[in-house]
Amino acid sequence: MLSSRERVRAAINRRPLDRLPRGELVIDDALIGRDLNGRDDFERKAAFIEKLGLDLVTLAPLYPEGPDIPAVLENPLPDLERWASRSSLFTFALLDGAFGWGTRTCGYTEFLMMLSRSSEPSCRALIEKVEQLNQQLITRLIDRGVDGIIIADDIAYTRGLMVNPQTLRELFFPSLARQLQAALGKVPFFFHTDGNYSQIIPDLIDCGFQGLQCFEKQAGMDPLELKKSYPGLCLWGTLEVEDLQRAGEPSHLEKLAAEIAALSQDQGFILGTTCGLFEGIDLQGLRTIHQTTGVRLE
Repeated sequence: MLSSRERVRAAINRRPLDRLPRGELVIDDALIGRDLNGRDDFERKAAFIEKLGLDLVTLAPLYPEGPDIPAVLENPLPDLERWASRSSLFTFALLDGAFGWGTRTCGYTEFLMMLSRSSEPSCRALIEKVEQLNQQLITRLIDRGVDGIIIADDIAYTRGLMVNPQTLRELFFPSLARQLQAALGKVPFFFHTDGNYSQIIPDLIDCGFQGLQCFEKQAGMDPLELKKSYPGLCLWGTLEVEDLQRAGEPSHLEKLAAEIAALSQDQGFILGTTCGLFEGIDLQGLRTIHQTTGVRLE
């Protein structure tokens, strides 16, 4: 039997699997605290993940508050060594991209206006600062044992991209490619955004991303069609809140199971939700889906 870390690596690299790997982009601390009390943060989260039968954990740095992008983070993931040495889970580090930093430091409207004037020096300077921060974070986190990197940038909404694709190709994608190059090929990279970003998937592949996280069917992101179009990508995050809520309906569960079986052919698939787990989400529905799709693949 594969360990969780080996199982996720095998899925990403299309090697034989014993069962379908499972994981979540985010698990809300309040949900974990309510479910498992009396332990420290690492123990609570590890126990919660084990209880759900997940194969990976995603850790996000504690970024400082304020209007500036830091030049360096002294201790970005305090518990990383514990996850790397005391857990068999595949450990992802979740880093913010330039769009997230821009909206945080400038405000959403102001940053979009800045992007409309993409030749403006302040826009290019912001992207460069994010690039430099992420490059040094990627290098240090790999040295400390992280297994993979996710760069999160919500650059799309239901109907399409929030940013002109030419602006992305001129400014964002070259910077993303340089960030991935900092890893020297040592770990896989995933990209996360909500919404419909199908137009730029070829650009993300060219940057070096091996996987994508979040496929919202209501936004037109059909994972089965996208897997056919981009067979080399690893897809992760196709279950929506409604799927968990309707897992008790035999017809809906059967449809989900058929879709998941098709997605898991030839590996390249990690089962998870589009949004992560938060208070109020139907955990029993998720468990039902896990049980239904937990057939061994050997």
